[in-house]
Amino acid sequence: MDTPRVAVVLVGRNPTPALLSSLTLPADRIVLLSSDGTRALAERTAAALARLAPDRTVRVEGVGPDPHDPAGVAAALERIHREHGTAPRHLDYTGGTKVMSVAAALYRDGGAADPEAAAPRCHYLDPASDLLRPVDPGDPPLPLSDDGIDLGVLAGVHGAHWLSDRDPATVGTALRGGARALREAFPGLHPTEVRGVVGEADVLRHLRRITRGREGVEVLGPRRVADPRHPADSIADFDALVRFRHRVLCVEVKSGAEEVVARAGWTVAKARRVFGNVAKVLFVHTGPAVPGLRDRIAGHGPALSSSQVQVWSLDDLRARLTDAEALRRVFFPGQVASAAAAPAAPARGAEPPARPAVPPAPPAPVCAVTAASAAPILVTALGSSRLGLLSAVHAHRPERALLLSSRQGVRAGVREAAARALYAAEHPGEPVPDADGLRASGHRDRIRFAADPVDGSSAGAVADAAHAWIAGMRAEDPGRPVVVDVTTGTKAMSLGLALAARRSGACVACQVVRDRKVVCLTHGGAAVQGRAVVDWSLVLDGYTPLAGPLADAVCPRGAAQVDVPLVAAAAEHLVRAASGPVGLWVDRSLADPETADTARERPALVLTFDDRALGLAAPTWSRPVRSGAVRRVSRGAWAQSVSAATGHLNLRCDVAGKVMALTRPGGDVGRAAELVAWITQEEPEEAGDHGGGGWGFGDPQRPVLVVADPAAPPRLWDTDASTL
Repeated sequence: MDTPRVAVVLVGRNPTPALLSSLTLPADRIVLLSSDGTRALAERTAAALARLAPDRTVRVEGVGPDPHDPAGVAAALERIHREHGTAPRHLDYTGGTKVMSVAAALYRDGGAADPEAAAPRCHYLDPASDLLRPVDPGDPPLPLSDDGIDLGVLAGVHGAHWLSDRDPATVGTALRGGARALREAFPGLHPTEVRGVVGEADVLRHLRRITRGREGVEVLGPRRVADPRHPADSIADFDALVRFRHRVLCVEVKSGAEEVVARAGWTVAKARRVFGNVAKVLFVHTGPAVPGLRDRIAGHGPALSSSQVQVWSLDDLRARLTDAEALRRVFFPGQVASAAAAPAAPARGAEPPARPAVPPAPPAPVCAVTAASAAPILVTALGSSRLGLLSAVHAHRPERALLLSSRQGVRAGVREAAARALYAAEHPGEPVPDADGLRASGHRDRIRFAADPVDGSSAGAVADAAHAWIAGMRAEDPGRPVVVDVTTGTKAMSLGLALAARRSGACVACQVVRDRKVVCLTHGGAAVQGRAVVDWSLVLDGYTPLAGPLADAVCPRGAAQVDVPLVAAAAEHLVRAASGPVGLWVDRSLADPETADTARERPALVLTFDDRALGLAAPTWSRPVRSGAVRRVSRGAWAQSVSAATGHLNLRCDVAGKVMALTRPGGDVGRAAELVAWITQEEPEEAGDHGGGGWGFGDPQRPVLVVADPAAPPRLWDTDASTL
């Protein structure tokens, strides 16, 4: 019997890449590797694969509760090897955390018992070209297979399904007979409802007409998503859905342009929740085009880029989308061309091109993490979160550090901040010198940037740059240990750094931020001594130290967006409960009438505890609109603002940040809490008590929701966050 071909596919919070990779990789057996937090997504992906590819066996394997712990990944791969009788031949590292990706990619068949065995062939899904790109340049890229995928499958792997698979009766009637037939069949409909249904039918009729007969295109009419906590009710709805292969366009039809701006954030949130990062949103409104409407959406929600959201009039839709090719060019550019240029996928039974086994590099004589007798040489990357880089400098206390950045990396102030963190680590309790003092002490010169930026999406380019620098350092100081920290940067940068370490015999390390440990993937872990001194002005761009009462730092427009008294009360209690120092950082946009309208999308106040950051977000439930009237905020819009604030802090602090979303008791709170939990993929049984239980750092994408009255503060505000 032939040895089975086993592929391991990492699963993150967006399961679509895992589904596509599993359908594409030439393997008989697929193992979906997930953490406890993404196990439900992996199980749903496995169920979809069982239907789409019944000739393959699919199973889910877990790495444990912490997706940032490489030991769990190594143990899982060992189990896979034992249970299948062979090591994985393929690995897709698109999903999961960077630590999961690197630990899995460096796994080698047989370990010490078989040092000549090759590592699995590594791939990542390139969304720009729809190819599975190999890390090894000698391997061909694989064009994605999406056979059998439809809108129901894409929604299903995200835990969503329709309440009904049919178009509503009202829309069906309007499709057949227009407004007159609709009024006759449903005489109780209000004229506003009639206009809305007729508009939906007009858009749906046009989309179906231009895509009829086009292979790989699917168009659905209005669909309602079942609520996982209340299965008979809906949690989100879409007026029309268009699928082009595995990409999705969610269409919302509005009777007037003014409805679009306030709905944009929630519409994008629900589209991405149901379909992941492949989803785009198109608003279609009746009446003439409104100049500047797209800019108003960006002003309303800074994260709503034009690549995600478009706004057209119904006349624009008819004029611009004349056939399926026009739809593809506008909303899914590059997909047909890239597919045509891609090489043909090898048959699943065919062997991949032979390549020589690459033995692992000899281990460093002294581990730079667990047993270093001298300060190591450190190589790491600059990612969107500068906090991880500063923590790496603190953890390793290097004699020399090389920082790699991509062309998009923002390097201003980073070298000085890293030098301050290094000085503070080596001289705990002493005042940190200014820039001239750091230069005089030599700490600034110990931190260096690579001469040229690297391609952040090319693991090979990063590996070459890092390997060359390590070789130069080894030539100057051959006895000094070298450590490569892969915690920050893009996944490709992290993997490239790890490959350079493997080639040069350096240690590959990552930070387990939840436990304040640093772990060598070969030799084990060690607790980090002390806590990093962080230049929070560098990490929290857009924030400034709070001097005085919070209310004094907020203009009237900002006060209309954020419940300032509630944020101030929470901060006062948390500061009082802390046994260690606390920094207070206020969102600068709150004080500026020109930018205050977007303040609800960010934490209003960030409390810093050494190397941890707690963001306090409290979007208001009523806000002024352009006409000057004050309108009630929908529950979906409130939940979306909380989600946006969570993403804002996560981008800056990664796993060292946490958002506490605050609201007062009220009629909409329970439902808003359910929407927040749904957006962040919290399973129904995981829902908390909204104020009484504990919390901690380590899962930055899920805010802790607190329903609180400042006159009756919840127990959670008594948490000593400085000890977490």
